[in-house]
Amino acid sequence: MQISPSPSLAGIVKHYLIVQSEKDMRLHYRLFSDGNPGIVFHFKDPLIQLSANNQGSSIQPGSFVYGQVTDYKDLRSNGPLGMFVVVLQPYGIHSLLPLPACELKNCTVALRDLFGHEAMDLEDEIIHSQKRDLTIATIERFLLKRIIYKNEPDPLLKESLQLIYKFAGLITMEELLKKIPITERQLERKFSQYIGTSPKKYSDIIRLHHFLKLLQGQSSTGKISDAVYESGYYDHSHMNSYFRKITGTTPLEYKIDHRLLATNFIQLSTRQ
Repeated sequence: MQISPSPSLAGIVKHYLIVQSEKDMRLHYRLFSDGNPGIVFHFKDPLIQLSANNQGSSIQPGSFVYGQVTDYKDLRSNGPLGMFVVVLQPYGIHSLLPLPACELKNCTVALRDLFGHEAMDLEDEIIHSQKRDLTIATIERFLLKRIIYKNEPDPLLKESLQLIYKFAGLITMEELLKKIPITERQLERKFSQYIGTSPKKYSDIIRLHHFLKLLQGQSSTGKISDAVYESGYYDHSHMNSYFRKITGTTPLEYKIDHRLLATNFIQLSTRQ
């Protein structure tokens, strides 16, 4: 379930997401990038995050902040799933914390490590909250107190993002620089500071999600190749390779999978 934030937080929060599954059994999930950082609150048991190549694992904190994700993550539950996710705007981390967004790339940091006892109290309130509206109001009060107004995104950065969205990621760095008065080096620095990744990699993620939307909108008889070319991918095999690298699956597997809990969060039927 996706919920819009109040107008006072729309510049920082993209939307709220409630992810639930009542199945009381061990299940496997996969998360990949959607271009946005966020804050997660577990109101059921926290997920277990598997390391690369599944050589180890760690239990996620009860609440945490995560930065830009560049590789897919495999997760496991031991019972019912329940998460409240604050999906932030791409520059949301930098608006809430006094640090460059690049420092949180591929990281999850316990909320209590960033905000101390206030975060612990907030986590406890969310876990025991019985009403969705009360949960949102509690989180919004917490966020409003922590907006760092001096970290408001640079207007040129926001203009760059708007162009990337407008062209669904199908805009080259050269085309971008022709439309805004900034050098490539300056733009790279702004993206690193405010978003946590490069403009090229961010455009690639937006382009991929445009492809996913086309894929989800197709009928069962629709051709994946049509969505591939409509998204501007002219080398089908190269696109498949990139898709697997980012999502850990193939476009066909993604299309026929009916266990999408969010566009970038999948319940796996078997370990892949």
